[in-house]
Amino acid sequence: MSDWQSNPLAIEDSIAYRVHRLARLQRKHFANLARRHGLDLTAEMWFILNRLRRQDGRPQNALGDAIFSDRPNLTRMFARLESRGWIRRSADPVDGRKVLIWLTADGIDVHDRFSAVAGEARTRLFGGLSVEDLAQASATLARVEAELLKDL
Repeated sequence: MSDWQSNPLAIEDSIAYRVHRLARLQRKHFANLARRHGLDLTAEMWFILNRLRRQDGRPQNALGDAIFSDRPNLTRMFARLESRGWIRRSADPVDGRKVLIWLTADGIDVHDRFSAVAGEARTRLFGGLSVEDLAQASATLARVEAELLKDL
């Protein structure tokens, strides 16, 4: 039996609690950062813009799967992005049942301007950690994620 299994921790010391708290803090930090730069942009919206900037014209459902968002939330998010003129949606010419999402020129501009801001924030947040620390944290989180995905 592992040490953590035989020694119950206070909730504040549990990994699950810390990951949950960290995710909430990251969302708040991101929202504040975007607001300070004149953008009403959520972390999820940023993930969508970022994925599209790397590969435009992706199926709407694939973008949702990538950020584990539920369908109603995704529908609202895509509608907000579209109403701001940052994306456009179109039917897939090969499979009309699919909806493809494309960045507009304004969406590219927002992405590219905010990329520099996000990069600076990332440097501030992780600058005190070594490459090895970051690699170990990433590998550990990936292992936990893989275990969780087995149950979905």
